[in-house]
Amino acid sequence: MLAFLAAAAVVAAVVAIVLVNAHPGKPQRTSAAASHSTTAPAKPKPHTTTTSQAPTHTGTVAASLPAHFAPQSFTAIGELTWWLLGPGPCVLASEKPPCGSIVQTTDGGRSFKGLPAPQAPLATEPSGSGYSQLAFADRQNGFAFAPDLYATHDGSETWRRVDLGGTVTNLAISAGTAYATVEPSGGGNGRLMRSPVGRDDWTTVSAAGAVSSGLWVQGSEVIVQSGVGTGIGGNVLVSHDGGATFTASPAPSPGLPCLFSAPAPPVVWARCATGTESGVWRSGDDGGHFTAVVAGGLSLPNTAAFAAASASTAVVAARQLYRTTDDGATWVPVGPSDVSQWAYLGFTDATHGVALGYVGTLSPANERLYYTTDAGQSYHPVSLP
Repeated sequence: MLAFLAAAAVVAAVVAIVLVNAHPGKPQRTSAAASHSTTAPAKPKPHTTTTSQAPTHTGTVAASLPAHFAPQSFTAIGELTWWLLGPGPCVLASEKPPCGSIVQTTDGGRSFKGLPAPQAPLATEPSGSGYSQLAFADRQNGFAFAPDLYATHDGSETWRRVDLGGTVTNLAISAGTAYATVEPSGGGNGRLMRSPVGRDDWTTVSAAGAVSSGLWVQGSEVIVQSGVGTGIGGNVLVSHDGGATFTASPAPSPGLPCLFSAPAPPVVWARCATGTESGVWRSGDDGGHFTAVVAGGLSLPNTAAFAAASASTAVVAARQLYRTTDDGATWVPVGPSDVSQWAYLGFTDATHGVALGYVGTLSPANERLYYTTDAGQSYHPVSLP
């Protein structure tokens, strides 16, 4: 599907959002990916590994609309219906800040309402407990995750802690199925897991083997980076049947994390770390072969925000946003000039998308939401509570 890395490096849907379907977005700068679709899910082979589930409800905290809301995660199920997660006031005596708040819009950001959030810490580090990201499949079923996992099946009225036996590093939704990458609590290889969005029935996708980062799903298409070898795995794993089988191909930047985006298969975009900086690649054969995209000599940090709107159009960002409409051959600066660091980019379809960026220092209070209706050619601020 994304902030911890940004803050650490001064720093991964929209892919946060992504095509026709959306990906959760944000500060944790790994890929955000929660795509939603009305396509009928594939019928993969049965899995053998199941997970334990925490039987108790977390309860909820206040559903009031917070003042001076600063978003740190975004998820959408279409052009007009979004959810945002950010810091909020703690309302229970047992809670210690930071606490989380969830707001929802069903009219494309013209108005917002507050929704109950899990009674758990809003995570500020990749370890520990709580959650930092948000992903909804529809108006009833959603997930708060990274590092723990919480699920709601009643439109955020109640949240339930789900134990997957490790840290949830990414989560993506499509075709009625939620996928998650999970790192074992005691260390070792990560695994890909999935569950129907309407119930907490998580199983291991055994065909994927050991996985690491870069999770992307859309319909029955599943993309993830392998976890075999030194560092991040050297292969891209692609499935066209909902995870029943995978094809492995060399990753664009072996041993380093990537963010994948495939809004128009067989084209797959990748933004990968390369060491001191990062690069952008494009594949025209479902990830079988990647070609480096020369981004006009741009100097991109390792965790630069990235999102693809279509097979030919994509946006990449560090301090400045750059957009291509010719498969990455040329990149043109776009967007507002007062953003000091972009944290997240995504598209809900080929023309509509969002961006999260810091105005000023990289403080949660300085995060702002921007909206595009022209495939990233221009971005406009969204007024938040």
